Amino acid sequence: MIVPKIPNSKKWKEALEEKYNFRIIEEASDIPDNALWSISCSKTKKLPRGLPKDLYQGRYNQLFYRYMNMYSLKYGVLSDKYGIHMYDECLDYYDIHPGELHMEDKEKLGKMIRQKSRKYGFKKIVFYYPSPLLSKPYFHILWFSRVPVYYITNIKLLDE
Repeated sequence: MIVPKIPNSKKWKEALEEKYNFRIIEEASDIPDNALWSISCSKTKKLPRGLPKDLYQGRYNQLFYRYMNMYSLKYGVLSDKYGIHMYDECLDYYDIHPGELHMEDKEKLGKMIRQKSRKYGFKKIVFYYPSPLLSKPYFHILWFSRVPVYYITNIKLLDE
């Protein structure tokens, strides 16, 4: 299966909407109910084993956890090893960079996301990350999941 290209320009939005069938969240009213929230993993990891909020310590991850806690939202961290590391799972540290993943790996991770999100009762995913261009590997993984995806670059829309 060939993954659609995402241009390194402002046309990323059209590519996500038209080729990936992702929905872009631009205002608070676009945020779906009963969705699993997600963010990418981070290079900064603190413990040898833990919950996502204890393991992934990147700047955007910290902001994400604050919002998930503030609004009592269920979430998972997209993982280059586990597919998705759910809010209540205690898993081992790993060091895999998304650049090391082949398309077959991304497809496998996407299937893992689909299975785990279903297991937790979610039929759609909201993916948060401020930079769409740095999110490309995760867009690929999410595309392979075949779960409806909503993409948000501004998590502060939850405050509205």
